[in-house]
Amino acid sequence: MDRIQLADFVTEFDQAQANNGNTTSRVRYSGHLLLPGDDIVISLETAGGLVLQINGGLADKDHPMAALVEEYSFYIRRTLRGNRAADVVRREIIGRWHENGDAFAFEPYLVRTVFLDKPTVLYKYRYRIFPLDGYKLGDDFWLEFDSGDTGAQAKLVFETSTEMEIHYDEIPKSMLTWMPVGVVWSPPKKSGYPVLVEYAVGKIERLRMRETQAASAVGLRLRKDAEPTTTGRRLDGV
Repeated sequence: MDRIQLADFVTEFDQAQANNGNTTSRVRYSGHLLLPGDDIVISLETAGGLVLQINGGLADKDHPMAALVEEYSFYIRRTLRGNRAADVVRREIIGRWHENGDAFAFEPYLVRTVFLDKPTVLYKYRYRIFPLDGYKLGDDFWLEFDSGDTGAQAKLVFETSTEMEIHYDEIPKSMLTWMPVGVVWSPPKKSGYPVLVEYAVGKIERLRMRETQAASAVGLRLRKDAEPTTTGRRLDGV
């Protein structure tokens, strides 16, 4: 889901921890394998009909996904309209159009609700609308975090767990067009915690990225420590 705008995970996770305080001792995330393919957003606008976007642009009416939306439009509308508050601007189903054997299929991952005057809410897709909804992959692995865990710590755990689930370094490059490429990590609904879409890059590349980030952080601290201080006193002639 390269074109799906998600929250700043670390910041939002820390905020959710602060909001929950000691009322929630642990939060449990579920992992769902992310397949390669085109990014799909099916939107139901408050004042309009269904809108289909593929890779960030309006879908061509001849695209097979458009035919699928048309075929299941009644069920999509009924689902997205259910329990919708008056201040909802639109609701969306987010997923991927991907290879499925000799054909293609739609794999939904998330539902996003956009409000008029409240923060957007994103949660795991749990409906039964499309043909493959009963064949969800990757829902059998979980991660739990304590109330004292930070967003940065959680992000590192998700990165490591994603690499362990995908085995990116062991997958032949010829298989990358249809094998899972990452994990969609979803918190409990209405928990206030953010969704994270984490891509696998390989354990070796992940280590290199972390070393680069650590070096950049050290360099930034050194530059700040070396900056001259000013007393705020005006010098004559300056």
